[in-house]
Amino acid sequence: MTSSQRKPTPVEIDNRPGLREISARIGTHSAFYRSMQRGLADANRLGLADLGARENGDITLGLLDAWAAVLDTLTFYGERTANEAYLATATERRSIRDHARLIGYQLAPAKAAASFMAFVAEDKEAPDAPLEYDTGLQVRSIPRDGELPQLFETIEPLLAFHRWNALKPRLFSDQLLDANTTSLRLAASAEAVKLGDPVMFLRDGVPQAFTEAERDGFLRNIVKIDPKKGGDRLIELSANPTAPAPIEFILMAPVLSWVSGIAMTTDTLSWALGSGGWSTSALSTATQYTQTSYAVLTAAISKIDLTSAFAPIVPALMKVRAGCFGNTSVTQPAPLAVLIAPTGTGNVPPPGAITSTQAAVLDSEPPEGHVFVYLDREYTDIVAGTHVLVRDATHEGISPVHSVEPISVEAYGMSAKVTRIEINATLTGPNGTHAASSFSIRRTSIYAAPEMLDLAALPIEGDVGTTVDGIGADQVVLSTAEPELVAGKRIALTGERADLTGVMVSEILTLQDNTLQNGVSVLTFTRQPSFTYLRNTVSLSANVAEATHGETVQEILGDGDATRAFATFALKSIPLTHVAAKSETGMAPALEVRVNGVLWDLVDDFRNSGSEDRHYLLRISESGVASIIFGDGINGLRVPTGQDNIHASYRKGAGLDGMLEAGQLSLLATKPAGLKSVWNPLAPSGAADAEELEDARTNAPLKVLTLGRVVSLRDYEDFARGFAAVAKARADWTFDGFARPIFVTVAGQQGALLPDDGEDMANLRDALAAAGEADVRVTVRNYQPVTFTVKAGLFVNERHNADDVLEAAYAALASGFGFEARALGQNVSRAQVISVLQSVDGVDGVDLDALYRTGQAEFLHQRLGSARPQPSLDGVIPDPAELLTIDIAATRLEHTS
Repeated sequence: MTSSQRKPTPVEIDNRPGLREISARIGTHSAFYRSMQRGLADANRLGLADLGARENGDITLGLLDAWAAVLDTLTFYGERTANEAYLATATERRSIRDHARLIGYQLAPAKAAASFMAFVAEDKEAPDAPLEYDTGLQVRSIPRDGELPQLFETIEPLLAFHRWNALKPRLFSDQLLDANTTSLRLAASAEAVKLGDPVMFLRDGVPQAFTEAERDGFLRNIVKIDPKKGGDRLIELSANPTAPAPIEFILMAPVLSWVSGIAMTTDTLSWALGSGGWSTSALSTATQYTQTSYAVLTAAISKIDLTSAFAPIVPALMKVRAGCFGNTSVTQPAPLAVLIAPTGTGNVPPPGAITSTQAAVLDSEPPEGHVFVYLDREYTDIVAGTHVLVRDATHEGISPVHSVEPISVEAYGMSAKVTRIEINATLTGPNGTHAASSFSIRRTSIYAAPEMLDLAALPIEGDVGTTVDGIGADQVVLSTAEPELVAGKRIALTGERADLTGVMVSEILTLQDNTLQNGVSVLTFTRQPSFTYLRNTVSLSANVAEATHGETVQEILGDGDATRAFATFALKSIPLTHVAAKSETGMAPALEVRVNGVLWDLVDDFRNSGSEDRHYLLRISESGVASIIFGDGINGLRVPTGQDNIHASYRKGAGLDGMLEAGQLSLLATKPAGLKSVWNPLAPSGAADAEELEDARTNAPLKVLTLGRVVSLRDYEDFARGFAAVAKARADWTFDGFARPIFVTVAGQQGALLPDDGEDMANLRDALAAAGEADVRVTVRNYQPVTFTVKAGLFVNERHNADDVLEAAYAALASGFGFEARALGQNVSRAQVISVLQSVDGVDGVDLDALYRTGQAEFLHQRLGSARPQPSLDGVIPDPAELLTIDIAATRLEHTS
C-alpha cells in the first residue's frame, strides 16, 4: 500500500527502550476524522454510498466529528494509562506506589529530624538534688522569616542537676608529690621559706622517707629558690642533705628501763584499683550484686574519708630545730631516751656516760613504751599530734608527739623553763627501727613543729582534645567529682576552637566511662572531640536528652465492629512522624495502637498473620493521611466490637521543616518544675521529606536487586542510598594490608552531615553488617564537602538583556553543580563548566578565566579532582569521598563585549 493509500489510523506504535514517556495513541482527532471521511468513500461499504455530502454543515460529518473527539479523548487517556503501567514512565505517585508494592517496597514517608537538647536546671533550695523527667518534654523553635514554629519532644528520660548546666574542665592540676620528689612549686602564700630550711614530706601528717635505693632519710633541705610569675616560687630540694652540725645534749636522768617494739602504729587501707580511681560503671555493676541502689551506694561512697587511704604527700617546713636541756654540761656522749622516775632526787650515773652529775628534780613517769625528752628551751610551736624527727650523724627516726608540756627544771647547776615532749621509746627509721637510747646526745638534732607549705596549682597548658599529662585526647578531667555520670550519657561540649580564633562550636560526645581520681571525675568518651578547644573556654552540659521533631497526639479512632473485615481507621493529624529505627529503611512510625487497652503489632502485610494474631497494617495516602487496617479474621484478628475501644498514640510532624539551626530550639513549650531554659547545641539532622517520584523510581527496584543481601559494591551503595536520611552513597574497596574492607561514604538530605555517633549512622552500620558478608568489614563515614570557584566572561547576544543572562547563568551553575546534581567522588572539568554556561539562552560564547578549589590560588585548571577512599598498607582508615560542588557566592561572571 502506497503512502497515499495508507489510512490515517491506526498509527503504528514503536517505542524504543529507555524513554521517559511512551507513545500509545493510535490516532488524534484529525486523524480519526480523516480516516472516517475516507471510509465514507470506501467502495466496499455499499451502505454508505448515499452519504456523499462533504459540506461542514452536513449532519453526517458532524457525527463523524463527534466520534473523532470521543476517540481522541479515549486514546489520550489510554496513552496516559499506558505510561502509568511502567515504573520508568509513571507520573502519578499512586502509580509508582502500586508498582513498588508489587515487589514489597513502600514509598518512604517523611522522616523526623533529631537533635540533642541541653536543658538548664534552676538553682533552688537544693541545687544538688537530682531532677528526673520522663520522655515527652516539649521544645519549640523560634521561627525565622517565612518559617513556622516547629515542635520537638524528648524521646528519652532526663536526669538533671543544677551543677550539670555547665561543668568545667580542670584548668589547674595539683602537684602530686612522691617520696623522691626534689623539685616543687610553692604558692605565693608560702613566704617564710629561705635557703637551707629543712623540709619534710608528710602523708596524713606522717613523715615520708625516700624510697629510692640511692637516697635515704626523711629530711630535705632547700638548696634553690626560683621566683615565678604571680608570686609562685620553684624550689629545689637536696636529695640527701648532709647531717647538720651536732648539738650538745645533757641527759636529765639515767635510763632505768628500755621498751622494745614498734611504738607507732598506722592503719593502712589498700586498694587494687590500678589507676587509683573509682569506676562509676563498676559501681553501677556492683549494685546488682549488693542489692543496693546506685544512689545509695554513691551516697555512701561520698561519706567515706579517703584521706588516710589516698592522702597526698605535702611538704612541711620544720620550724623547730632543738637540743636538750643542759647540753653544755655533759662532757661525754650519753643516750637521748630517758625514762624518769616519778619522784625523788639523787645521782644516777649511766654506764660510762657522765662522771659528774647533780641531783635532778623528777616529776612524773611516762606511759609504758614512751619517753620524755626535755628540750633546751621552751618552744610554743610544738603541739601534740604532730611528728618529730630525731637525727644524728649515723641514723634517724620519727615519732608522733603524744604530749607537750612547758615545765621548769633544775639540774646540773642550772635551771630553766623548757618544753617537755613525750615520744615513742622506739623510733621508726627509713630502713628499720631505732631505740631512742641509740641516739647520741652530742650529735643529735630534733626537728619539730611542721608547717604545711602551700603548693601552687599548675596550669594545664594543653588544649581539650589533645593528650596532656597522660590524659588522652578522648578524655576530659573535670574540676569536680560527678559520680552520677554513667556510661552512655550524652554530653554537650562547647568551646572556642584552638585553630580558629573566636569561633565557638559545640558537639555531642557519648560517655564511655567515668573514673573518680584524686577527688575529681575523669570522663572518657567513645571518641575524641572533632576539634581541639581552648581549655579555659570549654563548658560541658550533662543535662542532655535526645529529641525528635513531632508532637504527641492521643486519639480515639472509633468503635470496633467484629462483623467488618479489614476495618480501616484514618488518623486525623498529618503527617505521621517516623523516627530512626533499626530496620531495612532505617525508620519506623512513632505509633502505638491499642484495642481494649491491649497493644497490637504493626506488620508489613498479613501473609504471615494468623486468625488470632493482633496485627495491623499502616498505609499512607498520596495526601499524607495514615490509615490503620485490621485483619479479616483469617489473616489477622478482627477488631472486637466495642464503643470507642480503638485508641492510637502517635506523633505528628516530620520532614525538612525540622532542619533548623543550632540554638533555634530554645523555648520550653511546657515548663516543668526545676527547668529554667533549653537550647540545641547542634543543628537537627536526619530529616527527609516524603520520597519523591524520581527517588522512588531509583529506590523501588533495590528491593529485588539486593533481596535483603549486599554483596557487590553496587549493592552496598544501593542499600545505603535506600536508607532513611541518606541522600547519596558511594562504596569503595580499600586495603589495610591484610584484607579488603569496604568503605561506604554517605551524605544526608540537602548535604547535611549525619552525626557520626548518632542513631542514623549506628542503624545504617548495623543494617549493612546484618545484610552483608560476615567476614567483610564495613566502614561508614560522612562525606567531605568541598567547593570550587569559577571566574568567566560571557559573550551575551545583543538581543538579550545582559543582567538577565548573567542571573540565568548563575542559576545554571548552581543547579548544574549543586548538591543534587553531583555525585560523591565526581570530578569537575573545564569542558563541563563551559557546557553549562553555553546552554544558557542568550550566551553566545564563554571565556573561562579561572577554575580552582575554594581557598586555593586562583588558576585555570583543566580538571578538578574529587578525592575517593584510597587503600592503605598501614591499616589507617582512609578519608571518605569528597563531594565537589560550586561555591556560588565566590563565583564571578562578567559580561564581555
